[in-house]
Amino acid sequence: MYLSHASTANIFVTELQTRRTLRRILFVIVIILLKIPMIQGQQVWPGDINNNGIVNNIDVLYWAVAKEATGDGRLSPSTNWTGQDLPANLWDKNFPDGLNYAFADCDGDGDVDDDDKDIIEENFGLVHGEVTADEYATGDTESDPILSLSTENPVIEPGGTLEVDLSLGMETDSITDFYGIAFTVVYDPEVVSNRGNAFRLNILDDTWMSGQGDDKVIQFVNNDRNLGVAQVAIVRKNGVSVSGFGPVGTFSIVMQDIVLFSSTVSNTDIRMVNFSLLDSPVAPSELAFTTDPTTTTVQAIRQKGFKVYPNPVSGQHINIEMENPEEVIKQILMYDANGRLLSNQKLGGLQSKEEFDIGNYPNGIYTFKILTDKHLYVRSFFKQP
Repeated sequence: MYLSHASTANIFVTELQTRRTLRRILFVIVIILLKIPMIQGQQVWPGDINNNGIVNNIDVLYWAVAKEATGDGRLSPSTNWTGQDLPANLWDKNFPDGLNYAFADCDGDGDVDDDDKDIIEENFGLVHGEVTADEYATGDTESDPILSLSTENPVIEPGGTLEVDLSLGMETDSITDFYGIAFTVVYDPEVVSNRGNAFRLNILDDTWMSGQGDDKVIQFVNNDRNLGVAQVAIVRKNGVSVSGFGPVGTFSIVMQDIVLFSSTVSNTDIRMVNFSLLDSPVAPSELAFTTDPTTTTVQAIRQKGFKVYPNPVSGQHINIEMENPEEVIKQILMYDANGRLLSNQKLGGLQSKEEFDIGNYPNGIYTFKILTDKHLYVRSFFKQP
């Protein structure tokens, strides 16, 4: 049988196309086979919804987004702090970062509800494996909305209660597409009472966050009275973002019965998100209060006006330098990624630059709070091998 040159060419092209198709099919099969053990190898640690190795207030943001979702429950589920395999059939929704909604099912019963938020509280602060530090969208007070702390009476009686008003944004810096916010409040445990109800957050019934009262937001507060660190989350619950600005609620903070003191309360590590967990920058603030009526001040935390270098740092020291050489550094506080105060160094000189010793601290993310004779500054840095 004789085949023309054209027929031979057509057969060759057809075989080549078939081979390419087979290669593509084999490639897809290999990718699927590689992903199967990866998915099966992932485990749920009850409460660590974003699966970064630690249970904290950021997990509440994820919980709020996944609330009311349903799917297959885990096999032999438990709320104990131990890794548990994901269900054989993953849920039909994922978070924007690719994590499956099954991670939000903290108790493993097949739905995301208030019981799962309780598991976050139960296992709060527990860690597993290598912790990946949460990222925060820290804003600038000159250009971004401020999470403001204020009070009508910054002078209180010993043993009295400090009422701190919490508000977010203003008419010129309105918030759009709000679904939740997580932040940390830092205070001095030496001046705040150690009673169980000494630190409370009361959300307004008609706050703009809740749609002016028609769908009240959910609050979450985990207060470590020994460290003076309260991790807070305020979230919506109906799957719809809102816009607005202004008052949110009030912190009621009971003081120790100390005759004379001055102290501060501040917020930091802020993450505000919409329903898609997209961040918007928010600037922190600080409120000073006292039993001495001559010493109170209220100031916003600044992000510009100084340098922290090198950053990342791999040596034993890191430098803090004010851009204005006449601005004097008075106090340097350093916190770890979980908001724990590691160092509180008060300076007595007139220097605008300081070399800070970090040799004894492990690799990770840290935050400086720097008080000068003019302003308060906050900056994070990363210590690497």
